[in-house]
Parts: sequence; structure tokens; C-alpha cells
Amino acid sequence: MKLEVFTRNYISNDWITIVFVIILLLLAFSKKFFQEDFFDFWRIFKSNKYFTSHKRSLSVFNLFSFLFFIAQGLSISLGIYFLLKTLSLLPSDTSDLIIFIQIYLAFNIFIGVKYLIEKIIGEIFNISNLLDNYLFYKITYKNFLALAVLPILLILAYSVLYIKIFLFISVGIWIIANMVVLAKYYSQNQKLILGNWFYFILYLCTLEIAPYFILFKVITKVY
Repeated sequence: MKLEVFTRNYISNDWITIVFVIILLLLAFSKKFFQEDFFDFWRIFKSNKYFTSHKRSLSVFNLFSFLFFIAQGLSISLGIYFLLKTLSLLPSDTSDLIIFIQIYLAFNIFIGVKYLIEKIIGEIFNISNLLDNYLFYKITYKNFLALAVLPILLILAYSVLYIKIFLFISVGIWIIANMVVLAKYYSQNQKLILGNWFYFILYLCTLEIAPYFILFKVITKVY
């Protein structure tokens, strides 16, 4: 009987294992073909070389950033899946894999639409340079933080003891880390932000706070 229960749990984790393998393959590919960018990226908390070297443009539309964006989406979607599962918000009549795919697609559509709106707002209010700088900085650090939580996701996926408090503490740390990253950017670009403070505050309220609150409400209502 114990063996049967263990086998079922193992099978249910097969798709999670595949997700982890895909993430690791994306990282391996990035390290293989973009070595300098890869090592600069992992040192962004110690050095700003990633943002300044190679005459880097502030565009996220390059293969290296795209690979990390895919990895970020998989990592964050897996984290959302674990959180919803812990809160018992997942439907029992749908397979976990299908739910994960839905979360992944919803996350990417949400981020894509949000990015497009941000670019449009930048053009309308003539603050494209400010927003491009901010978006590149923010996306880079979000990619980093999303991949930094991989060890935590591994524990949640394969640990025998599934401790809820561990997940909640991890979510809290991740939120605080994001706030620290944003605070770091604000402190480094005070003059630039103060020169456009009204538009920047408007941007924060409409595109940094409200969308995530709405997304949370939609997810909890759907599931």
C-alpha cells in the first residue's frame, strides 16, 4: 500500500521534473553561447557591468534576454502553482499539468500586454527613455530573482515534508527582495525620477500595483 502511494506521487511529479529540466537546459544554452553576458548577469547584485558593458541597448528583445524570460516564466508559474495548491485553490477536476500550462500562458500574456501598455504610455507622455531604463533594469532583476528561487521550488516539489509555513516565508522573502530591487533603482536614479515624478507615480499606481492586484483577484475567482 505504501509503495502504491509513493508511485502515484512520483508519477504526478513527472511534469514538474520536465519543467526543471527545461529551465536548466535554457540556462546551459545561455552559458554556452553567451558566456560573458551569463556571468555578468549572475553578478548584477555586485556589479553594474551587465547594464553598462558591450554598449548594451535598453531593449529586452535579444536572444539572451528572451531565454531568461522563458526560464523566468516557468519558474514563476511553478511558484504560483505551488501557492495555489497550498491554498487549496486548484480545481479537482483538472489535471495539475493543464493548470500549470494555463498559469504559464496567463502569466506570459499578462506580462506581454503590460509591457506593451508601458511602452505606449512612455510614448504618450514622452518619457520613453526613463521607462526603457526602468523596464530593462526591472526585467533583468526579476529574471534573476525568479531563477534564484529554483532551490526553493525544488524543495517544494520533492520534499517529503511539505511545510506550508516554508512556502509563505519564501513568498514573503521574494516580495521583499523585489521591493529592495526597486528601492535600489529609485535611490540610484533620484534626479531622473524627480524630474518626471508625476508621470512616474502615475505609472507605479496604474501599472505596478493595480495589475497584480487585479490578477490575484482573477486567479482566486477562477480557481
